[in-house]
This record gives sequence, C-alpha cells and structure tokens, in this order.
Amino acid sequence: MRGYFTVPDTLACVACKHCGARPVIAMADEGEYVVKCPNDPSHYQTQPGLIDIDDWNRYNSAPAHKQVDLTPSTLNDHFFHLNGAIVSLKNAE
Repeated sequence: MRGYFTVPDTLACVACKHCGARPVIAMADEGEYVVKCPNDPSHYQTQPGLIDIDDWNRYNSAPAHKQVDLTPSTLNDHFFHLNGAIVSLKNAE
C-alpha cells in the first residue's frame, strides 16, 4: 500500500500554485519519495529520490520578476505593527 505523509507545519513549504493545497510526501519506489499535490496527480511533483521541498518551493513560487516588493525604500521613519500595517512614526502616537 502506498500512503503519504503530510509536510509538517514547522517546515516552510509553498502551496500548490494550481489549487492551493499543501503538498504531501509520497513513496515513489523503494526508499524514494516525491513531494506532490494531494488533490491532482497531474499537478507538479518532484523527481523520485530524497525529499526535495526546495524543488517544490521553486516550482510553485512566483518568478522574481513577478514578485512585488512591499518594503519601503527607507525604514528610518516607519513603525511596523504586528498585523503588517506600515504606519509613519508621525502617526504612531
């Protein structure tokens, strides 16, 4: 019987870019594993071998030219709230 393991929440892992599911680790052959989408076998899966979360993350991450940098150009005059909102120090009182 071929089962699968869930990827621990403590491990940084990107969701499937096709359906948004968190990947699973499945046994491919004796002693080899693949990281794959649990919902659809046609979605990306890593090559059989050692568990390769980095390959999964590279494939399912947006290319660098499509990522948006939300960091202000200068951080000297900004205050960061825990919820991620960036507020000027002038308004932080």
